[in-house]
Amino acid sequence: MKDTNNNYNKSLLIDHREKLIQAIKRIKHESDECWNAERETYIQSVEVESEFDDLAREIHAEYENLHRILEMEEDMDMERLRKEREKRVKQLRERERKIAVQGKDLERAIETLNSKLREEDSPNLLKDIKDLLKRCQVSFIPPPPVNTEILSGQFVGPLQYRIWKHMRSSLYPNISTLTFDPETAHPLLSLNSPFTSVWFQDNNEDPVKEGEDCNPRRFNYYYCLMAREGFMHGRHYWEVEVARKTAWRVGVAREDVCRGEMDSCTTANGLWTLALKGGVIQACTDPRPTRVPVSVKPVRIGVFLDCEKQEVAFYDAVTMMPLFTFSMETVSVPLHPFFNPCDTDEGKNTAPLNLFSPSL
Repeated sequence: MKDTNNNYNKSLLIDHREKLIQAIKRIKHESDECWNAERETYIQSVEVESEFDDLAREIHAEYENLHRILEMEEDMDMERLRKEREKRVKQLRERERKIAVQGKDLERAIETLNSKLREEDSPNLLKDIKDLLKRCQVSFIPPPPVNTEILSGQFVGPLQYRIWKHMRSSLYPNISTLTFDPETAHPLLSLNSPFTSVWFQDNNEDPVKEGEDCNPRRFNYYYCLMAREGFMHGRHYWEVEVARKTAWRVGVAREDVCRGEMDSCTTANGLWTLALKGGVIQACTDPRPTRVPVSVKPVRIGVFLDCEKQEVAFYDAVTMMPLFTFSMETVSVPLHPFFNPCDTDEGKNTAPLNLFSPSL
């Protein structure tokens, strides 16, 4: 009986030792995972800090560029002011000199006449005085006046507005001038003649012409179109008016994006877009859209494409508040601005999508 108990206890001990060994292995595995996670997080923190440092340098460089532009404008304004100042002061000093010359002539005439008065009477005095009076027929003739009024409007005026207009030509990226590509437009989309406005029209009176039905560039399933302009390098920014619309979609598409039905109109199929759907703004991410919270529905959307950094960013173009940013992988084909005015939503979405071009 005692041997049986000893065997049982020994077996139980072996079993528990095995469980202990397994527990140690499991915890060791968890410890390794924990250490790896700690190391990866540390590396990520270093990388994030480095990326923020790069962004800080980039922002500083952008402001430095703006400062240089402002300094150049200031230098030109101050030089213009300096030249006008020198001109006016020189004219006044020259007038002062001419007046001083006349003053000395008048003083000499006075002195000459006074000296004659001090002479004693003589037979020739009367004749001398008459001759002297003829010679001393001098008078003060003021030189032409110099304009001394300094008008602020000539040098200051709406200075900030003026500088703003001057800076626009130096901005990078400047706002891109786009036009819609009618050859990519779905047959139920209508465009104005400058190709800057597009809307959905059920009874489109300008159907696709015969021979164009097989146009491989035309969207034939979704109510979409692209811009004529495509980009592979540089930074580009454009704005789209979406006011009075209940649904829209704008962004960027690969030049070779599918023109027919797709399993998803997302980044997985070469589309980086922002959309208004059901009163909600959403980024068309894969595998499901991402809601974009906004306090006020934007009336104009700004799209910024950075080909070098492979990013597409969206903004409320009125406030320039960032809305969403996509990170792209390397794209080896041109990227085109992409638009979808959507259907009329039972008459509630008849307003067009307009390419916005600022007046300044």
